[in-house]
Amino acid sequence: MRDLGINWRSLLWEFLILFYMPMQIAWAQKVTTHDIPECGKAKVHLSNPQYLTTSEGIVVVEPPNGWFLDKTKKNPFYFVKQGENYDNARTLMYIRIERLEASFRSAVQNDAQSFGRGCDSVDIQDLPKTGLLEQGCENKAQMFSCHRQKNPYVDLVTKISIGGLLLNVALSADNESQISEYRTDYDFLLKHLTMVK
Repeated sequence: MRDLGINWRSLLWEFLILFYMPMQIAWAQKVTTHDIPECGKAKVHLSNPQYLTTSEGIVVVEPPNGWFLDKTKKNPFYFVKQGENYDNARTLMYIRIERLEASFRSAVQNDAQSFGRGCDSVDIQDLPKTGLLEQGCENKAQMFSCHRQKNPYVDLVTKISIGGLLLNVALSADNESQISEYRTDYDFLLKHLTMVK
């Protein structure tokens, strides 16, 4: 048989690129979407569950080791380190549960505006998305810095839209170095938090 000048090796590579690669990309996309559960459907085993009950709904959360729910306060629900309470804690975590009355985007903008009250100046920094148990839910992480002469503070806040509710999950401290010190505990809280059906 006569050689027609066809480069069979090149033809084979073109075949693989045209037909095999799209299949691989589609397979990867399929795996990625199925790995993230639908919002409110994530499963987790909590060894020390705390049920945060409001008229809007019930949230279940497991605090990290060394953190305890201050049972004297409700919505926001405050978590403090052992031996501390809301009144004397320098660093604390809290969860505020509210009905999501408008769009998630509007809620984020409204919180940014209300945060500035009582501060001389405010810095708001958008952060990369954090690891959540409820990865399928709309969420946003931000760092709020309130600058003022007396009692300045910093809040690391993750807002999560779930089941018609807005959860504000915050780590609040005097400064960013304290935020960094307890960031692992905060991340643990986010990965052990969902709604009760």
